[in-house]
Amino acid sequence: MNDLKTITILFRTQNKLENLIRDDMRCHGLNTSEFGALEVLYHKGPLPVQAIKEKVLIASSSMSYVIERLLDKDLITKVMDPKDNRIHHVHLSTKGKALMDEIYPKHVETLRLTLDKLTPEEEGQLQSLLKKIGKAS
Repeated sequence: MNDLKTITILFRTQNKLENLIRDDMRCHGLNTSEFGALEVLYHKGPLPVQAIKEKVLIASSSMSYVIERLLDKDLITKVMDPKDNRIHHVHLSTKGKALMDEIYPKHVETLRLTLDKLTPEEEGQLQSLLKKIGKAS
């Protein structure tokens, strides 16, 4: 098969998942980048801004905007590294942790409704195949 049908299917699937996540987060007053940053902090703990940017996969200028919005919403705190004042570590605030404790399990349920269309074996195969493509690129 030499056409690009696989790419089209991947893009359509990505678009569907992005829309699902966007709609799920919108009702909590978050955009997908804000949620992505909160999710990273929720699972990894405090991180430098650069590490969050790498995990969320957005541009530096966009990351600055996301951090400012989350600070304005009191969902995170930002602390300067005492050894290097160019580095800021971002922490979930008490309010941010409480929000994630509330919405993350529901978010997982929402996404599982889509993923559960696959058997566990199929989902494992899909993960392996996507990793194979991702590592080869």
